[in-house]
Amino acid sequence: MKKILFILSIFSFFAATGQTYQNSWINYNQTYYKFSVPNNGLYRIPYSTLQAAGLGNVPAEQFQLWRNGVEQPLYITKTTGTLGSSDYIEFFGLMNDGKQDTKLYRQTDFQLSDHYSLYTDTSSYFLTVHAGANLRLVDDANIVAGNTLPAEKYFMNKVGNYFRSGINPGYSIPVGGVYLYSSSFDQGEGWSSRYITGGSQYELALSKQNLNIYPSGPDGTVTYGAAGCAFNNRNITVSLNNGIYTGMIDNAPMPSFNYVKNSVKVPISLLSGNNNWVNFRFGNTSTVSTDRMVVSYFNFTYPSTFNFNNLTSFYFELPASSQGNYLEIINFNKGTSTPVLYDYSTGKRYTADLSVAGKYRFVLPPSTTLQKLRMVSEDPTAITTINSLTQRKFIDYSQFANQGNYIIISNSILYSSSTGDNFVDEYRQYRSSAPGGNFKAIVVDINEITDQFAYGISKHPSAIKDFIQFAAAKFNPAPKYVFLIGKGVAYDEYMANYSSAYKDRLNLVQTFGSPASDNLLSSPYGITTPTVPIGRLSAVSGDEVGSYLSKMKEYEGEQQSTSQTINDKLWMKNVVQIVGGKDSSENSTFRNYMYGYGSILQDSSLGDHVELFSKTSNAAVQLIASQRIEQLFEEGIGMLTYFGHSSANTLEYNLSDPQSYNNPSKYPFFFVSGCTAGNNFVYDTMRIVANRTTISENFVLSKNRGSIAFMASTHYGIPPYLDEYNLKFFSLLGGQNYMAPVGNLIKNTIDQLGGGNPGLGYFNRADMEEMGLNGDPALKIHSEPKPDFVVEDNLIKIDPSFISVSQEKFTVKAKTYNLGKAVGDSIYWDIKRTYPNGTVKTIFRKKIQAPYYADSVLLTVPVISSTDKGLNKITVTIDANNDVDEMSETNNSFTKEFFIYEDEAQPAYPGNYAIINNNKQILYASTSNPISTPKDYEFQIDTTELFNSPLKITKTLNSAGGILEFDPGITYLDSTVYYWRVAVKSDTTTEENYHWNNSSFIYLANSYPGSNQSHYYQHLASDTTDIKMNDARKWEFGSVTNIITARDGVFPTAASYATQFANDINGATFVSSVCGISGVIVNVLDPITLKPWLNTTGTGRFGSDSACPGANLAPNFQFNILSQTKRIALYHFLKDTIPAGSLVIVRNISGTDPTTNTYASDWQGDTTVLGPGNSLYNQLFNDGFTLVDSFNRPRAFIFMYQKGIPDFIPTFVFSKGIYDLISLTHNFSAPDSLGYIKSPKFGPAVNWKELHWRGVDESNPPSDNPQVTIFGVDKNGNETPLMTASKDQRDLNISSINAKTYPYLRLQLRNADSVQFTPFQLQYWRLNYDPAPEGALDPTILFKAQDTVIQGQQMDFEIAFKNISPEAFDSMRINVTVVDANNVTHVIPIPRQKPLISGDTILIKLSLDTKPYVGENVLFVDFNPNNDQPELYHYNNFIYHNFYVKGDFINPLLDVTFDGVHILNQDIVSSKPHILIKLKDESTFLKLTDTSLVKVQLRYPDGTLKTFGFDNDTLRFTPAGANDNTATIDFNPSFFSADDEYELIVSGKDLVGNPAGALNYHVTFRVIGKPMISNMLNYPNPFTTSTAFVFTITGSEVPQNIRIQILTITGKVVREITKDELGPLHIGRNITDFKWDGTDMYGQKLANGVYLYRVLTNLNGKSLDKFTDVGDNTDKYFNKGYGKMYLMR
Repeated sequence: MKKILFILSIFSFFAATGQTYQNSWINYNQTYYKFSVPNNGLYRIPYSTLQAAGLGNVPAEQFQLWRNGVEQPLYITKTTGTLGSSDYIEFFGLMNDGKQDTKLYRQTDFQLSDHYSLYTDTSSYFLTVHAGANLRLVDDANIVAGNTLPAEKYFMNKVGNYFRSGINPGYSIPVGGVYLYSSSFDQGEGWSSRYITGGSQYELALSKQNLNIYPSGPDGTVTYGAAGCAFNNRNITVSLNNGIYTGMIDNAPMPSFNYVKNSVKVPISLLSGNNNWVNFRFGNTSTVSTDRMVVSYFNFTYPSTFNFNNLTSFYFELPASSQGNYLEIINFNKGTSTPVLYDYSTGKRYTADLSVAGKYRFVLPPSTTLQKLRMVSEDPTAITTINSLTQRKFIDYSQFANQGNYIIISNSILYSSSTGDNFVDEYRQYRSSAPGGNFKAIVVDINEITDQFAYGISKHPSAIKDFIQFAAAKFNPAPKYVFLIGKGVAYDEYMANYSSAYKDRLNLVQTFGSPASDNLLSSPYGITTPTVPIGRLSAVSGDEVGSYLSKMKEYEGEQQSTSQTINDKLWMKNVVQIVGGKDSSENSTFRNYMYGYGSILQDSSLGDHVELFSKTSNAAVQLIASQRIEQLFEEGIGMLTYFGHSSANTLEYNLSDPQSYNNPSKYPFFFVSGCTAGNNFVYDTMRIVANRTTISENFVLSKNRGSIAFMASTHYGIPPYLDEYNLKFFSLLGGQNYMAPVGNLIKNTIDQLGGGNPGLGYFNRADMEEMGLNGDPALKIHSEPKPDFVVEDNLIKIDPSFISVSQEKFTVKAKTYNLGKAVGDSIYWDIKRTYPNGTVKTIFRKKIQAPYYADSVLLTVPVISSTDKGLNKITVTIDANNDVDEMSETNNSFTKEFFIYEDEAQPAYPGNYAIINNNKQILYASTSNPISTPKDYEFQIDTTELFNSPLKITKTLNSAGGILEFDPGITYLDSTVYYWRVAVKSDTTTEENYHWNNSSFIYLANSYPGSNQSHYYQHLASDTTDIKMNDARKWEFGSVTNIITARDGVFPTAASYATQFANDINGATFVSSVCGISGVIVNVLDPITLKPWLNTTGTGRFGSDSACPGANLAPNFQFNILSQTKRIALYHFLKDTIPAGSLVIVRNISGTDPTTNTYASDWQGDTTVLGPGNSLYNQLFNDGFTLVDSFNRPRAFIFMYQKGIPDFIPTFVFSKGIYDLISLTHNFSAPDSLGYIKSPKFGPAVNWKELHWRGVDESNPPSDNPQVTIFGVDKNGNETPLMTASKDQRDLNISSINAKTYPYLRLQLRNADSVQFTPFQLQYWRLNYDPAPEGALDPTILFKAQDTVIQGQQMDFEIAFKNISPEAFDSMRINVTVVDANNVTHVIPIPRQKPLISGDTILIKLSLDTKPYVGENVLFVDFNPNNDQPELYHYNNFIYHNFYVKGDFINPLLDVTFDGVHILNQDIVSSKPHILIKLKDESTFLKLTDTSLVKVQLRYPDGTLKTFGFDNDTLRFTPAGANDNTATIDFNPSFFSADDEYELIVSGKDLVGNPAGALNYHVTFRVIGKPMISNMLNYPNPFTTSTAFVFTITGSEVPQNIRIQILTITGKVVREITKDELGPLHIGRNITDFKWDGTDMYGQKLANGVYLYRVLTNLNGKSLDKFTDVGDNTDKYFNKGYGKMYLMR
């Protein structure tokens, strides 16, 4: 990119032309047969070739031949019918010319010559079979005998030169030292001669063609075309034969880049005597030696005899003749065959008459039109045979089936990859799929449309250009996008490498013009706006296509994903802006541009996040901090925009290889505004051989890395025009074209900037032509149609991350991102906090403007140790009311968990920067959490903050939290600063990685207390502005960057004005002009002031040449290098005179004559005088001029270095020759003259006393002007200037400062020295004052606390507070509060305590009743609250103690038994049961001692409900005992109504009301008065090991006797079980404890089988009747009272 030097308005006008399509020559029903004609000549297609192509049976009259859309006449040996084996087709073939290039030009007249094609010399011919009339050349009789016509004397021959020395790039405008070209084919562009420079001639002789001038003929004519190639005035002269100006036949003005097409008459008289040669000279009259012009062609038309110079073919023309013509042609090379004459005007073919030796005679009939004739030799050596034909069956794109709205134009080379896949077609398939956009995608082969729309002219842009216009007009639906898949090469580079074997591997899909423009491939002729959005993939292999296809699928898959998370979507809104200017001015300009784009990106529908990188050095390329850029790529970048200098391979602000960036699926869109960054159209064989890519190709084609597209210019960019383009592009992107594919954005940008106007300004047009897209035009940069507000884990930040209960507060920063479209609505934010006890509280709710990209709220939350210690939660909800329709409604809320901890230690006394006067002072530290668990603390003290001196002392203390006492065990040295630190010791890391807390103090014997800052590391803690303390521990001013520029050039060809030899500093010239040539000039600058040394007038100083008068020359020390004496003086000047540190500029002043200089090799010879290694050459080389040997011819150089300073990198520059100006710029840092040093806070003080400050003025003579300002700092941190001490007030009384208002002070030193730039060396400043005391909690003396208590239990808390300073506290105020679970604060009144002298301790003992504090509580104890009296620190004065009162939330247990048995509903019980009720509570402090805790009720059969009281023996209450919190209730009812059902209801609770279950105890039971027993069943049955017995007894008492007999099936009793064996029995349902194991009465195991059993009972001498309950159907298992059981071991 180049700076604008001036603004030039260019207005171009175009003729309106109708659009035509170059496929109109094709009949799609016919098959064509293609072959190539690379040279002019006679060609034959033999029958064998026709037969091989399947055309052997085609009648001769049906053959038809086409070239460039025009039918060609054929001669066929057989006029009709099928050809025989000896027959052939003959025609004169023409190589390709530039006639098809004409329409490419903005105006057809801009093409100087159409003789040669800009793309290929090879013509493509197409043979076809056509049943209609076809053009022929037919044999006709050449009747010479009897001819009466005289022989023609002459014909007007046309000869000339059509130059191909190079391609003239055409019209240009110089900008910033280079020429800026447009992509359009402009005036003068095309093949031309070499450059003709200013004041020179170009001689062009035609003698070798043997002109055979007919001297008696008419005058001749010279026609020529030429163009200017530089921005200078000139005339073009044309001279004939006699010298430069003698015989001048034309002198035409041709200024700047204008062109001339002239026709000049040449009198025949000037040609007399020169009948075989003519010499023309073209001259450039410009006085600028570097001016350039070219000649494209010249034609000389003159009367010529019929001498054909022994050629085998000769074209000539004759005017119409009513008489006819008789021709006698001589000197024609017929070979062994009779030549023929083609008459293209009549379609006749004449065979020459050879009857007269040496003459070829023809008699032509009368004619009425110009006769176009060609004589050809029929000799076999003059004939080229076409041996093969390539069949072409053209695709008819006018047919719907062959049309599409997404067009891929590619090359068959790319249709196969290394894996055999056709990724080009897979790309088509993808674009035709739903994920790819549901296009009707087609692949169009470049060779197909080249043959159709460019007549087979290889690489011609009209193939694509005309096809796109055809498709836009004919396709239905119309094409939406054109994607060129394949690298292209600019035509001039392609032609320059035409012989290379790689040319067609690199130029797979051609582009338009040079600089290349794909936009112009899609635009109608004459305008810039593309008809169809177009992009290109600059690939050279199928694998590269596959990589890009994979990336596109990933990219669009990410866009289409329904996963609305930050990781998946937010990256698409990240924009990285990079500025890469050459200097600070450019960087400022480009940054301002970027700010404008950033505003659009951030404040439009895009709502993007923009991060700007700006170049900060003048290095050619500045590297981005790799870690940050890698992080950005990995996070994902939606778009990367660059504005600055660039090339096809680099940006000024370099990005590394894309493989360095881990960004799979997150591919940015690159938008680069610079020079040639988009020029992927270079010809580089290494692209094939070694895959060397441009920066654009590298990023776009990198597999799983890089970018998704790269938009940049293929040529130079002009900042204001780039800015105009960019503003429009981004405005559309964020506005009316939001979500539009990038191809549409480019098209609409060009259109809205006037791309449809043929008269568009040159710079605008060039910028829009050359801004190209390497990527798919259908891709979208933004794809979200609606907003989507998201909050996730990492968006909720709790600060600090480690929260200690010793802190008073923490902050919550809640952030949300909008993953989608930015809208202007407002939404509700809702933030809730969940405490460790589960309580939820809303801490923020507000309606806020919906974020475009991101927004956040910051809340300060107090830390209350009673409630906060432990797991906390913050829940953030965005758009809490669902006011905005979003992409997703499920990602608007998130809950963040965090813990509040307690730990750490830090110095407490002496305070930082303190002055102490006790040389044995013990050092104290305190833990942040005074009750932290015991751990090892490491203390260190040293006289350096690095803690690496021999004086370092290290001690380890194992202690619990609170005060940590460190006794170094040394006697402090007077006036010595000590640094000390403390950290928790760890076994898992080294001490360097400990978390140290540092402090410092100075011991001053007999000094008043206060604060001091005097040591190096103490000074480093000060805030500084434009001053710093260096590694040598000296104060030095900051540096100011100065831009030093030197200029030079060879006199007078490159530099002839004083300004061209000017040197300046920051734009201000300090020297200009020189004094003669043949010299070396030295300028010496003071490194501090940058003032130049001055030379005296008259005799030069230090042996230099006599100084020329004038202030503008005074800084020059010029030495004549032709003189050895002067060179030796210069050597000593550089070596001995100039002091170290000086900035030195060395230039030469050379003339154009090599003898006006001596050179580096000559200078080396001076060692014969000065000794080995001693010469001007050696000195310059040693000072860093390492390429001094390159001064070996007339040229200019500049060398800049700082003597003896290795950090200064010497720089130098040479001119290329005698015509180019050079300059050298270097940034040099010089010291500033003003700086500020501001101390940390000093204090707190009870009373301020004095200020003392000292330092040294090291300037000589003294020139420092220091001044100290005292700032008062109030309790809120506000600073107010109070007093000022001048440099003479080194001791100042400050007792007037009120310490209650300003407990802290800060000192600021204004340090100024504008004379010698040496700052005042501040040594120390000190404040004397009465310091505040310092105390701290000391749990090591006393600490007692309970973390958890049970409700009702007393909570005891005891702790000690100790004064660790020499100063005393007044009576101590203590604040004690409890914040309960409901966030209610309870103040526990504590009276003021005694004054606390040094070393004394206060003990506080609390005993809290916990009944009111159920749940989580925070006990807060604060000594000296709210700075009731001044104190050094407060962090170690308070303690938050979380204690939990475990409330009695557990339900008591209720147990109910009937006669010792837990019954079920409907169970049968005794009519006089003993019902035992037990209420048991787990609390050991809340005893169950109250009868109100239990209620007993009975519902009778008639439905009545009775509540029993504890006023009789029926219901008796026994309270809980000391060791068992169980209350017992004995209930002894009597039920006199037999055979009825009752319900017992019991409820119970504990002392705090917790019920014994959610429901009362309910049980229904039955009372049956008659004693009975039910069938007895055994279970399980069958059984393997044992079986129990189940049965029911009714009545009020259990039978006295129950026996169970077990019998064999024969009736033998083998076992009898008694009541005692059965175990306890009761009224109701029984399951025996006893289980029979299948043994007999002797314990022997019985055999498997069936056994019988029965029950025998007796109650009061009577057996019991059988009880049969409702639903009892067990009788079926019994036979006459016997049951069966099965033993199956």
